[in-house]
Amino acid sequence: MLRKKNLVVVGLATFNTEMLKISVSAMAGIKSKFVLIIHNDNPAVKLTKRDIRKLGYGGPVHIINSATNVGLRTARMRLADAAATHGHGAQWIIYVDDDDILLNVDIPPVGSEIFAIIQNSVSIRGPVSDLIKAAANPQNTVPDGENIILQRPHPGMRGTAVRISYMTAVAKLMDGETDALLREIDESLEFRPPVDTMMWNTLNAFARKFQPQSKPIFMDAVNYIQNDIDTHCVKYGRPGICEKNHQSHMERALARYARVMDKAMA
Repeated sequence: MLRKKNLVVVGLATFNTEMLKISVSAMAGIKSKFVLIIHNDNPAVKLTKRDIRKLGYGGPVHIINSATNVGLRTARMRLADAAATHGHGAQWIIYVDDDDILLNVDIPPVGSEIFAIIQNSVSIRGPVSDLIKAAANPQNTVPDGENIILQRPHPGMRGTAVRISYMTAVAKLMDGETDALLREIDESLEFRPPVDTMMWNTLNAFARKFQPQSKPIFMDAVNYIQNDIDTHCVKYGRPGICEKNHQSHMERALARYARVMDKAMA
């Protein structure tokens, strides 16, 4: 039986299941126990527990094989719901992308007013071989200021521990009519929808509105290595950024998302 105190769910969304050789294999080296829940968004592939065991992970695992491709945001919402029912009583969830590396699942003792724990991350911008090396030996991945960049802190959903109760509440807000409106914005963008930033902004807005005393905290440690190699066109069919005026385009997109979510929270 797993201890419930500070037990963590790792919510992993994947489409290219070959990338699990990076993320899941690295998780096999984490000493603390956690529950791994995977949302497979590729209906052409059925992922099994045996596939995960082959990658070296031997802990509790629950797999969601989606019948249709729903996208990253919906996949993460499904992971939150699954964490509430299959998480062995865990209070926290950490989202991981399938081509990224989670280094630890450490949760410090915090009060009930803390809804998220932000840490640092390392972004790999070099060749894919650097990512493979990091997956094989993550502790030796040292920032060099050029191809391996330290992000301190790294606010966003990836690598951040978030209370499951908050995420399931946000998931309810993003359902139904709200989901349809968010998808309209997604489809109107010429670049990859900023799911990570949009979800983080929504989580904070939700916390401020419904639990004004709640707040995130910063833990000055690196717990995540993210793939920042520009493969967006291959992975998502759209570039990661606009060639011109990306910042202004991003700000307008996030403002549109915020208006939809403000209406949902009202």
